[in-house]
Amino acid sequence: MQLQQVWMSRDVDGRSRYAVRLFSGIMGIALLAVVLIGGGTVLIFWLNLPRELFSLLLTCGVTVLTVVLSLKVGWRSVRDATVFFLAEDDRMFVLDARDLLRRGRHLLDYAQGSAETQHFLNRIAQRDRLPEEAAELLGVRTIKENQGYYTVLCRICYPNRQIVDRNYFVVRGCENEEMLLQQLERRRDAVLPERTISRMPMRILLSTIVCIGIILICVFSHPAVGMLPQVIYFPCLAGVVIAAFFIIYYVIRYRRGE
Repeated sequence: MQLQQVWMSRDVDGRSRYAVRLFSGIMGIALLAVVLIGGGTVLIFWLNLPRELFSLLLTCGVTVLTVVLSLKVGWRSVRDATVFFLAEDDRMFVLDARDLLRRGRHLLDYAQGSAETQHFLNRIAQRDRLPEEAAELLGVRTIKENQGYYTVLCRICYPNRQIVDRNYFVVRGCENEEMLLQQLERRRDAVLPERTISRMPMRILLSTIVCIGIILICVFSHPAVGMLPQVIYFPCLAGVVIAAFFIIYYVIRYRRGE
């Protein structure tokens, strides 16, 4: 299908460094966290500071810093990976290249997937044809302006004919940004077909129930409460982190329309 217009990040248009920037950002954040935790721990012992209090402060501080830096890397990834297409017949398509990432159990799989995504983005920038992986944008439900980006809730149809609602982010900085927003605004009044029912809300609910249950066990096994054996406190604390991970994972998938 011939294209009339393509909207993608200025940093991608021509030659993408998606994998290099994403992986260097992730590894840099991980290395920084290890250095800060290691250096902070040495200082706590060297200066003979109260271990419990300063270990907690160190952990919280490194966690907050890691989250902030991760969000910056994430937003840059969103900006580089999201591409909008306008076909000659006035049909609009959208593609989040992060969906093409190889999902495996090893870091090598993730690195290989990032490299393939980078190659795919370069191919889009050098061609004027619609990728077969792109989803058709059937209509726009809402457009919300935020600081630095727009949140666009779209009803899309995947190549496998699954119809879902999904959020896309228009991060400021793409070419012809105003024209893209005008095209999205035009589609707000479109008649939308029924979407496919998602199973993610049930998974989110079950994960939340499990998380709350483990939190209660942590509270009752805490030394200050002592209603349950203290030996299960730290394993349950790790369980809370795992359960929270699944909640976030399913929420992200649900917001992406899966």
